[in-house]
Amino acid sequence: MKKSGLLLVLIMSVVMLPSCNNSNNNGKDREVTLYAMNDFHGAAVYNKSSSELGILKQGTFFKQKGKEKNTLILNSGDMWQGSIESNLNYGQFLTEVMNTVEFDCFTLGNHEFDWGAKYITSNMQISSSTPFLASNIYHFDIENKKVLDHADELGEKYTIKTLESGLKDGIIGVIGSDQITSISSQFADEYTFINPEEVIKEISDDLRVNKGVDIVVVSAHASAADMTSKYGGIAEYSSVSNKKYADVVFCAHSHQYEFEYVNDVPFIQASSNGVAYSKVTLNYSKGQVQSYEATNTENLALDISEYDTSLSNLYNKYKTETDAIGSETLAYVSGTLYSSGTNSIANLVVKAIADEATNQGFNIDYSMCNNGRASVKGNVTYADLYTALPFDNEVFIVKALGSEIRNEAKYSSNYIYRINEESLDDTKYYTIAVIDYLALHRNSSRNYDYFPSAEIIGKLTKDGQSIYNYRDITHDYLLKNSKITASDYSKNLSQFKLI
Repeated sequence: MKKSGLLLVLIMSVVMLPSCNNSNNNGKDREVTLYAMNDFHGAAVYNKSSSELGILKQGTFFKQKGKEKNTLILNSGDMWQGSIESNLNYGQFLTEVMNTVEFDCFTLGNHEFDWGAKYITSNMQISSSTPFLASNIYHFDIENKKVLDHADELGEKYTIKTLESGLKDGIIGVIGSDQITSISSQFADEYTFINPEEVIKEISDDLRVNKGVDIVVVSAHASAADMTSKYGGIAEYSSVSNKKYADVVFCAHSHQYEFEYVNDVPFIQASSNGVAYSKVTLNYSKGQVQSYEATNTENLALDISEYDTSLSNLYNKYKTETDAIGSETLAYVSGTLYSSGTNSIANLVVKAIADEATNQGFNIDYSMCNNGRASVKGNVTYADLYTALPFDNEVFIVKALGSEIRNEAKYSSNYIYRINEESLDDTKYYTIAVIDYLALHRNSSRNYDYFPSAEIIGKLTKDGQSIYNYRDITHDYLLKNSKITASDYSKNLSQFKLI
C-alpha cells in the first residue's frame, strides 16, 4: 500500500486475459464498472479522527456513480450495527439510505443478525430498490442437525442487472460458512450457512446457461484470504458453462485492505466503517472478460462538496431523533479507556455488570464480557458509549465449571472481574454473570463450546426495559460514578485477574 497525502490508492492490477473461441467472438467491447463498500457498521456520522466520512459524503458519491452508465453499486454486509444513529432504529435509517442511493445489492453479514432475523425481514420489506442477498443461508433443524430449505425471508439467492450496453450481470451474495459461530446462538440456531463455493458454482451455471448472464459477480461477506483459501474453486472454469464461475469477488468481514487473485479473478476488500471503497472495471468482449482494473481508494480523497438532497433529509430526520438521546453526558473519564488492552472499557463493563448482579441479589463469583469497539475519554456521551459498545448483549447468570471460566479468561479478547477471593478450582462450579454471546456460544458443529456445562439460573433485568443489555448496565454505572479514572480499570489490578 502506498499513501500519498490524504489519498490511499491501491492500484491492484490491470490484467489482460486470453481470448476464448465461442459464438460471441465478433461481439463488441463493453465495460462494466463496479463500486463496493463493506462493513460500514453504522458509521453514519463524519469522524475526522478515524477517517470515517459518514453516510452523507459516501452516499452522495455512490449515488452519483450509480447514475453513470454501465455501473453497479454493491454492499457486502455488516451495514447497520455499530452506532446510535443506526442501532436505535434497528438499521432502518441505513436501509432507507440504500434505497435512496439505489444499491444494486446488499449481502447479509453476520452482524445483520445481532437483533434477530425479524429485523432483517422488516428491513427487507422496506427495501424498495436494493435486493437483499442471502444465497447460502438456509433454515436448520438444530436438534437433528439437518439442513432444510433456503431462508427466502432473509434474502434472494441472486439478482440480475442488465446494463445500458445490454451486458447482463448476475450478482451472487454469500456469507462465510464459519460465521454462524460469530452470531449469538439464540439468533442463529434456526439457520445455517452452507458452503459458499457449492452455492456459487450451482447458481453461476444456472445464470450463465439458463439466464443468459454475461458476467458473474460475487459479493461475499468473507475475507479475500478466506475466499481464496477455502472457496477458491469459484475462480475455476465450469464444465457446464465453459466459463469461470466468478469474474470478480468483492469481499468483507476482516476489515482489511485486501487484493488477491486466483486464476486471474480479483478478490478485493476495502477496509471498514466507510473509510474506503473498492472499484473494479471489467472489459468484456468475445464472450468473456478480457481484462480488469481493480483499485481501493481512501474516502478522504472524495471531492464531494454538496450532498444529495434526499440523503440530507434522511440524515437530518434520523440524526435529530438520535441526538436527543445520544447527547446525554454520562460521566467524565480521566485518561483513556481503550477498546482493548490493559486499560480497556471492557474492564469497566465487567465491574458494572458485577455491581448490578449483586444489586439484583445474585451471589456471583465472577463477571465476564469481551472487548469494546472504540475508546472513550473526557466527557462521555451515550452516543460515545454506543460506539464503544454497539451490541445489545444481555447478561446471563450461569453456573459453570472453573475449568471453563479459566479457559475463556485466557483469551485477550475476554475480560473478567473477580469477587471471589479464593483461587479458582477447575473442578468446582462457580456463578458467573456473562454476556449471552459467550454464555450461549456454539461451535461450527452447533454444540455449546465456551461454557458447555453451564446452567442458566437467571439474567439481569430492569423494569420498563424488555432487554437490559450490557451497554445500558454500563450507562447506569457511569451515571452513578460520574468521575472515572481510567487507571482504576486496569487489567494489572488484582480484581481483574483470576487467582
